[in-house]
Amino acid sequence: MKAPALGWVGQLLRPKSAPIPWGRAVRSGVAVVTPATVGMATGQLGPALIVSIGALAASMADQGGAYGARVRRVGVVAAGGALGFLIGGFVSGHAVLAILVVLLGGLISGLVSVLGNVASVASLQFLIYLIVASSGAFGNGPEWVPPLLYLAGVAWALALSLLGGIGRTTAPERISVAEVFRALALLMELSGTGQAESARQDLTTALNTAYDTVVSYRATAGGRDARVRRLAALLNAITPVVEATLTLVRDRAIIPLRVSAEMRQLATAVLHGTAPSVPKETTAKPTSAELESPVTLDALESGLRTVSAILAGAAPGDDVRASRPRMAERAPALRDAVSSGPDTWLPVIRLVLCLGVAEFVGLALSLERPYWIALTVAVTLKPDFGSVFARAVQRGLGTIVGVLIGTAVLAFLPFGVPVLVAIAFFAVMLPITIKRNYGMFATFLTPLIVLLLDLVHRGDERLVIDRVTDTAIGCAIVLIVGYLPWPNVWRSRSVIGDRVADATDAVLAYLRVALGADDGARSSLRRSTYRRLSDLRTVLQQALAEPPPASTQASAWWPAIVALERVADATTAVVVRAELGAPPPTRKGIDMVIGEMEELSAALRGNRRPRELPLPEETALRGVVAELRVAHSVLAGPAAVADVG
Repeated sequence: MKAPALGWVGQLLRPKSAPIPWGRAVRSGVAVVTPATVGMATGQLGPALIVSIGALAASMADQGGAYGARVRRVGVVAAGGALGFLIGGFVSGHAVLAILVVLLGGLISGLVSVLGNVASVASLQFLIYLIVASSGAFGNGPEWVPPLLYLAGVAWALALSLLGGIGRTTAPERISVAEVFRALALLMELSGTGQAESARQDLTTALNTAYDTVVSYRATAGGRDARVRRLAALLNAITPVVEATLTLVRDRAIIPLRVSAEMRQLATAVLHGTAPSVPKETTAKPTSAELESPVTLDALESGLRTVSAILAGAAPGDDVRASRPRMAERAPALRDAVSSGPDTWLPVIRLVLCLGVAEFVGLALSLERPYWIALTVAVTLKPDFGSVFARAVQRGLGTIVGVLIGTAVLAFLPFGVPVLVAIAFFAVMLPITIKRNYGMFATFLTPLIVLLLDLVHRGDERLVIDRVTDTAIGCAIVLIVGYLPWPNVWRSRSVIGDRVADATDAVLAYLRVALGADDGARSSLRRSTYRRLSDLRTVLQQALAEPPPASTQASAWWPAIVALERVADATTAVVVRAELGAPPPTRKGIDMVIGEMEELSAALRGNRRPRELPLPEETALRGVVAELRVAHSVLAGPAAVADVG
């Protein structure tokens, strides 16, 4: 029994491999330390530290990308934090009211998280500063001052980021997916030669790296992220192309150079996030040097067209989604969250319950700064941020070590430049550690927060004892109240396969109704289908942060959610286009599509690979057929990708 326990501990504490974002790290350090430096020089340290807190929030929210998207993301996150500051300041000093507001804030924060990745981060910022400000940690001045100082810090960090030219950098997730396309193009170019085997092994490595990178990002990101969802769809869609290419290589065929050239152009489009500029379809026959295998070559080129459609934004469902106003998208999502199933509601209830216990314990023990207990609970139990147990253990260990480091800095480093150097160092380490291990991240975040919140109280010998005690109490509340008593803790994660099968059945039911005669049930069934997929995504994301074998199984099943979502999106697109006057699909075509979906469901239930069934070629169902082909490859099982090696 000891070996499995040690294996669990090792997986829990071992950092993951991830590239070092040096640009973001340096900017984070400069953004956070500069206001503190100005505050020390001018004798206005208290207000300056709040500015540094805003700079810290903006630095962590800015994930790179296009300027417009980055400004929107940081702006939404900043608005959440400022609102938390403002409301918390108004209820500060009113103990009972402050507790009620914090509990309501926890409820709202948990539900708003379903609106997307940005909303998830913003709602956490809202809850954090609502807790801190309601405790009176920022003094008794005007309530509007802390939010303004916080926003000033956000503006400073955002300006530094934009001026630094981050928009020219590329996210690791995008690089890893583009590398798959490049490796596949190289294999095509080397087909029929003795170097093809080495290229095939490089492709296997690139695929493994891409899935690990994208899934790792998904495990640490809150809510839904459209960019990463698109990258996952590209990985799903490239699977049939990989299989067709490998078939040709095994047959010693020489793949036409026009195909590998198209693949390289697609790789460039993936890397830069642009629409592909690919050669037009050609009817040219293979040359005499090319071994003809028309069926496989047709499948390969069909797969390339699917990938091109995803990159061009013309993939099934994309046009439907883009045509909706943003607020029109958000309201139904929030309404669905409120009426959602237990997989979405139970974590929110658990968060509110633990926040209530944390606030009660803080009052009962008459702690000087009880907000640290509630902060530990809020960050650890955020519904869409992964495994409760893993985060509780990692945060507990990381925070205790971080508290010791932070208080040692306050106690032993001379006030002035040495303390500023420590602040800059901790801020630099945050972007480097956040993708590696949550405990490692907490080890550097905690001393930074200790310095920003308590630097004005330097010399307080009780600070180290208070922080360690509060952290231990918060983690104990999470484990005892928020983890152990809940039934889903003791259920094996092996039920994930059954949950995917249930979601597949839900998509099948929606497909039957949507493509059949509309009896008024299509709209409600569409919402319930997406709700089922959302609940499954929540369960799967939490499992991604668990140690193996749960996380391994979750990683294998995660692409299936993307595939099922896109089948549902494609089905909706068919209905919308038909309502706008496009030719509707034929009954025969609908029956063939439904038959394929039934086969996928039956294969999942029977734990077998799905059979190959004929699919219609008609234009009206082209999008659904393309997504079903991708889903077929994905739902064939984790071995479908592993077989590449």
